[in-house]
Amino acid sequence: MSSSRRSKFEIWAEVLELCLREKRTQTWLLRETRLKTSAIKETLQFLLSRNLIEKFNEDDVTKYSTTHHGEEALKRFYTLVNEYFDIY
Repeated sequence: MSSSRRSKFEIWAEVLELCLREKRTQTWLLRETRLKTSAIKETLQFLLSRNLIEKFNEDDVTKYSTTHHGEEALKRFYTLVNEYFDIY
């Protein structure tokens, strides 16, 4: 049985991955993740508080980037998912 709802872990991993190679704005992340504004703000605040992403101000635009710590957390997340939940 499959649900279309994503867990917080999946949302966190998605945001970390989206911010991994390029700095992203909140608006860009909002569109890509299809989350509500309040949900993306909560997600970004959570990831910032855990030092998994960092915030940059470039030309009066706030952007987010995955930290090294966030990249390591993302790798560990995918390792655990593949090790324990991979059904293929």
